[in-house]
Amino acid sequence: MSAQKASAGNKSASNESVAENWERLTDRLARLREDLSEINSAAGDLARAGAGEGRDRILNEIDELSRRVNTLAEDLSARGHDSVRHAGERASAIGHELESTINRNPLTAVLIAVGLGFLIGMASRGRN
Repeated sequence: MSAQKASAGNKSASNESVAENWERLTDRLARLREDLSEINSAAGDLARAGAGEGRDRILNEIDELSRRVNTLAEDLSARGHDSVRHAGERASAIGHELESTINRNPLTAVLIAVGLGFLIGMASRGRN
C-alpha cells in the first residue's frame, strides 16, 4: 500500500507541478501579449514620428527648391530686362547712325528707298 500511496503522492505532486507550471506558462503568455502590445504601440509611434519627420524633410526640400526657383526667376528676369535695355540702346544707336547716313547722302538714301519699294511691290504682286 505504501507504494500506492507514494504513487498517489507523486501523482498529486505531479498534478500540482503541472498546474503550477500551467499557471506560470499562462502568466508568462499574458505578460508576453502585453509586451508585444507595447512593442506594437511603440513601433506605431515610431512609424508616425518617422513619417512626420520624413514629411518635414520633404517640405523643407520643397521650400529650398522653391527659393532656388524664385532666385533663378529673379535672375533671369533681371537678365531679360538688361537684354531688352541693351537691344533698345543698340536699335536707337543704329537708328541714329542711319539718320546720320541719310543726312550725309540724301540722294543715295532716296534711290535705295525707291529700289526697295519697287522690289517689295513686285514681290507682293505675285506671279500672275
